[in-house]
Formats: sequence, structure tokens, C-alpha cells
Amino acid sequence: MPLLPPQQRNLLIAVVVLAISVGGGWLWSSASEPDIDARLTTPGEVPYPSIATNSTIAGTSLPQASLLTLDNKTIDSSTLIGKPLILNFWYSTCEPCRREMPVLTASALVHSATIRFVGINMNDSVETAKEFITKYNVLYDIMFDPSGSFISDLGIATAPMTLFVDAQGIIVDQVAGEITADKLESLIAKWFAQ
Repeated sequence: MPLLPPQQRNLLIAVVVLAISVGGGWLWSSASEPDIDARLTTPGEVPYPSIATNSTIAGTSLPQASLLTLDNKTIDSSTLIGKPLILNFWYSTCEPCRREMPVLTASALVHSATIRFVGINMNDSVETAKEFITKYNVLYDIMFDPSGSFISDLGIATAPMTLFVDAQGIIVDQVAGEITADKLESLIAKWFAQ
């Protein structure tokens, strides 16, 4: 068999090496079946319900807990019951919380005679919360859950979260995420219209 010129021989060697690499890689990968389940979740199935999800709590009673006011007074959550209540859970570095704060503030001004608005700060110091409410001109009550029991009993993991509570203390609706003015007013009309 005649010898190939150096250029053709190098090309033939490169083709053979490439063919062996591709073929060997394919055989090796097809022989190893991974133990990973790459199945997508079934629609409607929450794969990790304990990670950053809020519990569905509509229809339950507002839990009892001690809350702290901005002026460092402890109150019982039962004192929030008596007239319709909108509870908004927020913190200062939450961008959707920042965007919805003017919506809640404007609605509180319109409905203050018939509906109580309360903001529950989930993360900030009193000083940070005071700076935030001054910046956004919030005039309704802001409170804290120092033990975390109120937030925990409600199953709230993410903010913002807005609860609609009737005069008897039953949570009638909830909105996870930023609430718009239209959504807020439509739920006020639905649950608290007189």
C-alpha cells in the first residue's frame, strides 16, 4: 500500500480521531442513564409548596397575636376586629410594596370612615419603617409582628400580601403580590359595600 502524502495522512488521522471521539462519546452517554427525574410538574401542582408561597387562608379567622405599634405599644390583634379591615404585609426594600403603597394610601383616605387599613411591616426596623411611611405619606396604622407568630399563623411567606377581613375577623379574600387600584377598589366593593 502506497504511503499517503503528509497532508492527506494528517487529514485522515484527524477524521479517524473525530469519528472515534464522537462515536465513543455517544456510546458512553447512551449507556449511562441518569437517576434524575427531569419531568416537568403537572399543571396546577406546586412542586415546593414550602418555598416562598403564601397559604390560602380565605375563610379562616384572623389569628390572635401581640403586635407592636410605631410608638412601641403592644396591642392584641383582636383589637383590629370590629369593622372591615384591609391588612397589607410589606417591607421597605420590596419593590412591589413601594409601587402599591400610594394605591393603598389613596384608598385609605377615601374609605377611612368605613374600613380600617393596617400595614404590617415584615422586615424593617422602626426607624426604617418611619422613613418609608414619611416618604410615601402613609397615614394609616403601621404595626410590627415582633415574635413572627402573626405572620407565621397566617402562612405568609412573601410580600406584598393584602388581606380583606370582615368586621367579625374572618379573612374573606387575599391578594398575593402587588395590588392595583382597580383590583383594590373592586374587592372593597365586593366585600365591604354597604
